[in-house]
Amino acid sequence: MLLTENQLDEFHRDGFILVEDLFDAEEMTTALNDMEQIFYGKPYAAYLKKLDETGEVDAVEPTVTNVVAHYGDTEYGRAQFPTGFDALDRLIENEAYLNVFAQCLGTDDVSYCNAHLFMRSGPTDERCPEHPWQGYHADHGTNTFLPLSHAVGSFDYVNSGVYLHDVPDDCAPMHVIPGSHRQAADVLLRGGLDDIRKVPEFAEPIPTSAKAGSALFYSSYLIHAAVPFKNKRKQRAFWTLSMARGDTSRWTKLANPWSGPEQQFFQPFWEKTTPRVRTLFGWPKVGHEFYTETTLKGISHRFPNMDLSPYQV
Repeated sequence: MLLTENQLDEFHRDGFILVEDLFDAEEMTTALNDMEQIFYGKPYAAYLKKLDETGEVDAVEPTVTNVVAHYGDTEYGRAQFPTGFDALDRLIENEAYLNVFAQCLGTDDVSYCNAHLFMRSGPTDERCPEHPWQGYHADHGTNTFLPLSHAVGSFDYVNSGVYLHDVPDDCAPMHVIPGSHRQAADVLLRGGLDDIRKVPEFAEPIPTSAKAGSALFYSSYLIHAAVPFKNKRKQRAFWTLSMARGDTSRWTKLANPWSGPEQQFFQPFWEKTTPRVRTLFGWPKVGHEFYTETTLKGISHRFPNMDLSPYQV
């Protein structure tokens, strides 16, 4: 299964696309059952039953226990890929799913970044902000230490979420701002996203509600946010995967130690060392097209003591 030209144009225009029926219902049910075991140690129905009987249940957020931070482990299992459950781990083998990634990235040379299980449990969820104009962000920093650029389609990567069950509007679907992947680099340089009402160029956010078996693909530059559950009896369970272009995979990958607990050591080291040494850790070489006025401003925000003169355009 491949995206049509219209669908691919929609992805490039809006920064995201929902593709239905990439996975069949039976494999989604099996994967969801295993994911519930990892997060609750029991089916979600039994988790709700305990809530009804006692008025209390434990939160299900994974705890990071690794030296280099992954998404983390729960009390009952591993939320980071590979999880050890075939029904979840083999979702990555879906050929149509991988073909859509290749189309969105514009190349067959596709490289794995990161995959993990993302659960929001209505009874205990605290991921959403207080106000609907807050909490908007891009996920780009999850898998790279370099800032956003204007070169959409070249230096961003593609995230996805596989819907293991139906996610209607009352089930806290992620809200996205169409077209914001092309605006994000400038908006973030102006001072952030504390209030999207202050960004007049943004379109109105829309929900990404979809049926089980669907997959959401979106640029790592796309601005989006969590919203509260309208129905706190529900959960939202995603299998997520991020993929990069092969030619940017040197600096786009999961668990770079510099973006985790060792950042306090790598930041001052990178600020002081030479451009050649930086390339040993995946930085693009001096003269690479990544380095523009916009990206150099972004680097200066992240690494304020770095001499950027060798990279000047």
